[in-house]
Amino acid sequence: MELNQNVLDEFSSYLKKTKYPNKIQDLKFEYCTLEAQPFIWLMLIQVKKSQRNMGYGSSILSDIVRFADDHNVQIRLYATNVYGCELKRLYSYYRKHGFVLIKNSVDEKFVYRPKNKVKKM
Repeated sequence: MELNQNVLDEFSSYLKKTKYPNKIQDLKFEYCTLEAQPFIWLMLIQVKKSQRNMGYGSSILSDIVRFADDHNVQIRLYATNVYGCELKRLYSYYRKHGFVLIKNSVDEKFVYRPKNKVKKM
C-alpha cells in the first residue's frame, strides 16, 4: 500500500483507538510531499497525564518508527519544551529511538532515517 495522508490518518486512529485506548492525549503527524523525498512530519505525541512515565510514549514512538521503516520514509520533528519537558531529556529520548539532530544556520530538527534507506529520486 502506497503511503499517503489517508494511510497515515488510519495508522494514527489505530494507535489512538485500538492499540493505546485511553493513553494518548494527542497525536499529530502529516505526510509531507513538498520536497523531492516525502517524509512524515511528527508534530506531537502527548500521552494523557495519568498515563505518563509508564513507557507509553516510547512504545508509541517505536510504533511510528516501525511504520516509517515499513514505508521507507523519513520522520522529521522539532523538539520543544512547550509542554513542560526539559529539552535535554527530549533530545536523549529522540536519540534513543534512532533520531539524529540536524543543525544548520536556520534551525535544529531531529530526523529519523528508515533502516531501508530512503532512495533518492
